[in-house]
Amino acid sequence: MKKKILLTVCATAAMVSAQTANIDDFEDGNGLASTGGKNDAWYAFNDKNDKGASTYTNTEDEYGLVVVIPEAAAGGSKYGAGLTGIKLVQGDNPYDPYVTLGLNVEGGLAGCTSISYKYKGAGHNLKAVMEGDEKGGLTEYNRHSKALNGSTSWSTATVPVSSLSQDAGWGTEVALKMASVVQLAWEVKGEASADYLYIDDVNCTGYAGGGSSTNPGGGNDTPTKPSSAAVIDDFDDGNTTAENLGKKAYWYLYKAGGSFTNTQAADESWDMVVKEGTNSYLEMKGISGITPGDTTYPSVGMEVAFDVSTLSGCTAVQYDYKGSGHHMRASVTGVKADAGYEHVAPDQAKSASWKTVTVSTMTQPEWVADAAPSSIVAFSWAKVSKLTWVVDEKLTAANLGTDLAIDNVKCVGTLPTATKDAIRSVAAPSSFKAALQGNTLQMTVVKSGLVKVQVFDMMGQVVESHSENMAAGSFVHTFNAVRSGSYVVRVQQGSAVKTMKMQVR
Repeated sequence: MKKKILLTVCATAAMVSAQTANIDDFEDGNGLASTGGKNDAWYAFNDKNDKGASTYTNTEDEYGLVVVIPEAAAGGSKYGAGLTGIKLVQGDNPYDPYVTLGLNVEGGLAGCTSISYKYKGAGHNLKAVMEGDEKGGLTEYNRHSKALNGSTSWSTATVPVSSLSQDAGWGTEVALKMASVVQLAWEVKGEASADYLYIDDVNCTGYAGGGSSTNPGGGNDTPTKPSSAAVIDDFDDGNTTAENLGKKAYWYLYKAGGSFTNTQAADESWDMVVKEGTNSYLEMKGISGITPGDTTYPSVGMEVAFDVSTLSGCTAVQYDYKGSGHHMRASVTGVKADAGYEHVAPDQAKSASWKTVTVSTMTQPEWVADAAPSSIVAFSWAKVSKLTWVVDEKLTAANLGTDLAIDNVKCVGTLPTATKDAIRSVAAPSSFKAALQGNTLQMTVVKSGLVKVQVFDMMGQVVESHSENMAAGSFVHTFNAVRSGSYVVRVQQGSAVKTMKMQVR
């Protein structure tokens, strides 16, 4: 499975030009392409989600990983795109290690008959990824690609679309349609012939779409954050279901060492919604048991879980709050839950009146790089499956409060109009709920305790097994190491057992 480390860039929509075949010459210095889509940005990803340990040394700025850099410029140009300090390390990846420079092209590349670009550095595979790739139309291993040799000097590659082909033996042959291509990728894989890859002046012959990657109004071409926002939940419907995040998304509370006075009904919903006049909001009440610096790490929180990729159209999450100091935490694909490795936003101070907070990115604690380097994952809203508003021992005494209220939770950007792939509901035993979406298991544990998850192939052999003492709350686990095929997933807590059929494509 691929792991993306997305460059978080926002911009106003670009003007369309029917006369240009230019994808990007990078001379504006930003991470946006000339293809016109608001999310058409350059980024990079590596093999850590495949349990590999490959790395690069590109720095980060407020928008994410920096891949547009001066040293990647060909000839007399100012900027190019590239990966620096490449190290390909297999780790526990059963296949060849890799790093990849990528470009989103959400509108496709209709009419493109040949891709050309200048490059210098490592040998690589140029790949065209069609829409549906991650949902079973294609797999990670049979995308259309062409291998190019490394070069110590600037070379020009001209790759006819007809020469992009799938590797035999990895799956069904699928015709390449450039109108359906949503990503171009430059993959360095196996053994790198150089520790860098630079590209410049990327063009598509015959491509009629696109536009300028600078602001349409001219002048400053620095990407700007959009002002539009989609409501995640304003709680005015009076319930704890976050319908705008999908049919299975709902709000709940968790506690680990700390406590609160909210109660849970027989249907497992919490008495969290408070109504004041015409306005309603969510509140965690009677918070206690949290002591600054407590080495037992007590915490309580308000959470909402949803499908991975639901927030892929968001560049930030905004919310109003009053009451206790806190921070927002995110569950990100590839990061083990409830191990302290999760991404967190900066602490917010205690406030007696409503304040508005905008969170554009989150980071993992610094100690994770030393304690669990394989758990380091670059933040991307597209990879978030749970958001939590946490009150814990990291706060100062002055910022601890007994209540925390949140309201008007919004996605800065866009939300899907409907859930693309509904999770298959599973009748749940009393101690947990479980559901599968593709190769991702979503669980809600009602009562803390030992939970065992096993994956069996159709011959009855165990291909993956996990046992863990889990606190009450919701969790997401993706079976990344499982190859294509049919499996049975068995979840057990105490005497409660649930089995589900899983199809991995």
